[in-house]
Amino acid sequence: MKNNLFKNYLVAFTACALSLPLAAVAQTTVFNDTFGSGSTAQSATPASPTATSTAYEYFQQGGNPVTPTLAVGDLHLAGRTTSSSISEVQALFTTTPVTLSTVGDWIDLTVVFTDTQNIFPAASASTLNIGLFNSGGSLPVQGVRLDSTGSGTGGAVGWTGYIGRIGGTGSSSPIFTRAPQGAGLTNPNQSQDVLFNGASGSSTYNNPAGTTLGTTTPVFSAGLTASSTYTLDYQISLSAANTLMISNALYSGSSVAGTALYNEIATASGATYLTGSFDALGLGWRFNSTSAANSIDVSSITVADSIQTIPEPGILALLGSGAAFAAVVFRRRQARR
Repeated sequence: MKNNLFKNYLVAFTACALSLPLAAVAQTTVFNDTFGSGSTAQSATPASPTATSTAYEYFQQGGNPVTPTLAVGDLHLAGRTTSSSISEVQALFTTTPVTLSTVGDWIDLTVVFTDTQNIFPAASASTLNIGLFNSGGSLPVQGVRLDSTGSGTGGAVGWTGYIGRIGGTGSSSPIFTRAPQGAGLTNPNQSQDVLFNGASGSSTYNNPAGTTLGTTTPVFSAGLTASSTYTLDYQISLSAANTLMISNALYSGSSVAGTALYNEIATASGATYLTGSFDALGLGWRFNSTSAANSIDVSSITVADSIQTIPEPGILALLGSGAAFAAVVFRRRQARR
C-alpha cells in the first residue's frame, strides 16, 4: 500500500514538472502606430516613444525636407521633384530595447503604405529601404538635409543595425549592416543617414561603409503601382548563438495575407553580428528615374516580438526540492528492503 502511495507521488510530481516548460514563448505587440495617438514629425525636441506614438524625423538629400503631415491612419512623406533623391524617416519605437537572447527569438517590423506618387517606378533604379537598429537610447535629431552641415554628432550617428533594400532595374537588392559612424567624409549630416550605405558620396553613411550580408536576384524590376497599397514585413530572428537571420518581404495589399511580390533573406554572424537588441526603425526610398514628384502615405507601423521566457528561480527551486525529496524517500525505502 505504502509502495503504491509512493509511486503515486512520483507520478504526480513528474506530471507537475512536465507541465512547467523550461521556456515559454511570449509573443507581444511592442509598438502599433496608426498616427492618431500623439505622434509628432520634425520636432526640435523629439519625445520618447509610447506603445502607440513616437517622434518621426524626416531626412532628404539635395534640399530641406518638407515637414511630414500626420492624421489618423496617415503619415504623409513627400520627396523632392527631381530625377534622383533619397528620403527617409527615423524613429524610436520603445524605451526598452527588444533583445534576442534565446535561439528562436524574433522581432518583426510591419509597414503598410500606399505608393501615392512615383516612389518606385517600373524598370527604374529606385530602391525601397527598411531597417531595425539599436539606438543606444539616442533619439534622432530633428530632420535635416543629409548633404549639409550641422548634425555630425548625436542623433542616429551611433545607431547599429541591419537594412533590407529592394532594388529595381540597374540597382541591387542586398541586406547589409549599419555600424556606428564617424564623421561624414563629405558632409557632417550624412552620418545621420541609417538606410542608404554609400548610395550617395555626399548624403549617405560611409564611415564605415556597411557590409553586404547577401544579395537577392533578380531585382524588383516590376516596381510599385501608383495609388496601390503594399505591406513590408521585415523580421530579424536569432537562429543560433550570435547568428541572426534577416528577412525582408513585400506583399500587395494591407497585410501579409496579400500576394508576395518580393522577398530576400540573409544571415549575420561572426564579425557581422553587430547587435541583438533593437529599439529604433527606419523607412525610406530612393527615387531614381525621370524627374517627377514622389510621395508615400503610411497607414500603420507595427513592431511585434516573440521572446522566450525562463521560469522564475523560485519555480526552478521548487522543482529541485521536490526531486530531491523524492530521491531521499526512494533511497530510504530501498535500504529497508
